[in-house]
Amino acid sequence: MQAARPDSYTILETARTQVLEQGIGLAEDQLVEILSLPDSALPATLQLAHEVRLKHCGDDVEVEGIISIKTGGCPEDCHFCSQSGVFDSPVRGVWLDIPELVKAAKETEATGATEFCIVAAVRGPDIKLMNQIKFAIDRIKEEVDINIACSLGMLTQRQVDQLAGWGVHRYNHNLETARSFFPQVVTTHSYEERLETCAMVKDAGMELCCGALIGMGESLEQRGTGRATGGPGTARGPAELPQPPAGNPLGKPGHHGRQGRPSSHRGLPPGHAPHGAPLRRRPRTDPRGPGHP
Repeated sequence: MQAARPDSYTILETARTQVLEQGIGLAEDQLVEILSLPDSALPATLQLAHEVRLKHCGDDVEVEGIISIKTGGCPEDCHFCSQSGVFDSPVRGVWLDIPELVKAAKETEATGATEFCIVAAVRGPDIKLMNQIKFAIDRIKEEVDINIACSLGMLTQRQVDQLAGWGVHRYNHNLETARSFFPQVVTTHSYEERLETCAMVKDAGMELCCGALIGMGESLEQRGTGRATGGPGTARGPAELPQPPAGNPLGKPGHHGRQGRPSSHRGLPPGHAPHGAPLRRRPRTDPRGPGHP
């Protein structure tokens, strides 16, 4: 039987009118309907998503470099993360000193990237780590012309205010999955705790980069819920988890992830890509707003 033509998918035409023309986000049931489309609808879906991104975000792509000031040994039990110290992960704890961070920031700027993100495998930063972050930010700003982002786990209001005051441009903090599926992959903290940090970051005026993982065993409905209720901001698209880290629960034999239809590139003709304007690198922006050097 011949595959349906892309323009025959009613939900995509509805999405085009609602999102592209009216600027109204999709509801949960609409997202689930799109997720349930056959593979033959994938090219048309990707094309529409590309057009939406171009309209609302422009044709700029921002390149960000990431470095870990503290790797491994995290006390949280995120089942998908190799940084967790709860499981038998091959990752071992490592700390970087300030000169190494400055050197990495310079190397990042040299690649043409406009953002440098400092991350730490922690539940949330303690006083010692916050002091290190402050010193690192000051040193980097003295020597490197680049935006600084952070990903330091869950924050208090005081810590959010401190980071904003130090000139942190963006905070990276994922919601990981849908609220209803969250307890299946994390038990040492709650979805609400993560959501609270996202809300405080936005209220403080920092950009928020927030996303999730798919393929951990959640249903299509939960994928739709996660996208519909995820905190808005500088949204990062969902990333599939094709091969869970060794030693973590999701990587153990017998675990069955990817309930529902897994994300796939089947249905895309060889060499196919959404059509649109060429992408450009986004220029550096000063977190203090216009008028600053």
